Amino acid sequence: MKKKKRVTMQDIADALGVSKVTVSKALNDKDGVGPELKEDILQTAEAFGYQLTKKNIEDVKEPKNIVIFLDHKYFSEDTKAYFYVKMYHMIAKYLSEMGFIGTLSTVNPMDHGKELEKTLESQNTDGIIILGNLEEEFLMKVRQVNLPRVFVDYYDEWCNTDCVLSENIYSTYEITKHLLNYGHHAIGFVGSITVTQSISDRYLGYSRALMERKIGIRQDWIIEDRDFHNEAIDFHLPEAMPTAFVCNCDETAYRFIKTLNQKGYQVPDDVSIVSFDNDIYAEISEPKLTTVAVDIEGIARTTVKLIKRKVKQLPSYTKAVSMVNGKIIFRDSVAKK
Repeated sequence: MKKKKRVTMQDIADALGVSKVTVSKALNDKDGVGPELKEDILQTAEAFGYQLTKKNIEDVKEPKNIVIFLDHKYFSEDTKAYFYVKMYHMIAKYLSEMGFIGTLSTVNPMDHGKELEKTLESQNTDGIIILGNLEEEFLMKVRQVNLPRVFVDYYDEWCNTDCVLSENIYSTYEITKHLLNYGHHAIGFVGSITVTQSISDRYLGYSRALMERKIGIRQDWIIEDRDFHNEAIDFHLPEAMPTAFVCNCDETAYRFIKTLNQKGYQVPDDVSIVSFDNDIYAEISEPKLTTVAVDIEGIARTTVKLIKRKVKQLPSYTKAVSMVNGKIIFRDSVAKK
């Protein structure tokens, strides 16, 4: 006589078109399932002859919840900066594929770190991902939280934890060399060097390329693009202009080209421009930008692998700073000198 197949939670889930976790919650009378759906699950389980045992309960574990913190300004109506939003969606996608839940929490500097406390109190949190540069007051509270965490596009020198960064120095060195190889020797830099780590690193790459050619760096060709709070400011052009500029990001390059046009300069005929990120600004800029493309997928994959290892406390896990390489996308913003 053929042995009868044992009914599983997955069988019930498939029959009703719901997840195995939802079935587990209903059968174990846990929160998170509506009364009508719970009744459907119980009736289906009974009809299938399902037997609830201790092993059944242990077989299904709640998915891990990872909270992703991001500055609220990237979701405001007046911004076109999709870089971090795209990064968030990619991280959330890979978390889902790993069986984790990615929960977004936007941070307002005026909250003074209260958003972190509120988020951790209101839900079960198994790990934290910090996306981008956030206010120091918020970061101080993050350092006090005893949870697995990974920083993305930010290196916390005061906290012994993992960071995933786009490789900035060598990539900017390479794109500055592209200008040098096109005959440009008078090259400026657009970016407030001390405001973010990314800008500092990109400035180092720019400086290294010039130093190799024994070209001095003129301070009047270093142009600020933002204030200490990371908010955009107006550009002030030097009296004697270089023939090219390295911009720290595409958004800055996009704004800078508009300023150049207003002052009577054309890109690339009068001034060549290169930048970093390969986000929407690289495409909508006129002309389109030659830029370093950040590998967003690679950063997201690396981030999710690290947080998974930390949450699951795998033996192979070690703390690290992970660098993800980018590549130059050649477009129309550079002309030969």
